Amino acid sequence: MSGLEKNIIIRLNSFQSGILMAMIMESDYKKGSLKSVYEQLIEIKKQIEKEVGVKKELLPNGLLKITDRDGNIIIRPPMEWEGLDIPRGKVKGVEK
Repeated sequence: MSGLEKNIIIRLNSFQSGILMAMIMESDYKKGSLKSVYEQLIEIKKQIEKEVGVKKELLPNGLLKITDRDGNIIIRPPMEWEGLDIPRGKVKGVEK
């Protein structure tokens, strides 16, 4: 870090960080000047999901099944940063 660069801390709630993450994800900056911010947001999101008991399962059709600790389920396509470390679901007759 040069003498002109300085780390700063900003405070965001979950909603605001989700918006910021989506904005970076849709921009060209996620591979450039905002790459480290984007990566930090992904790690924070994963940490929060783990702390609150979110379970993710990659279904055989490629969709992601997300279950929270209350049993609420969301099924959606995975985001570009999801999928590699998510266990595949077990469906009778389907090989992984």
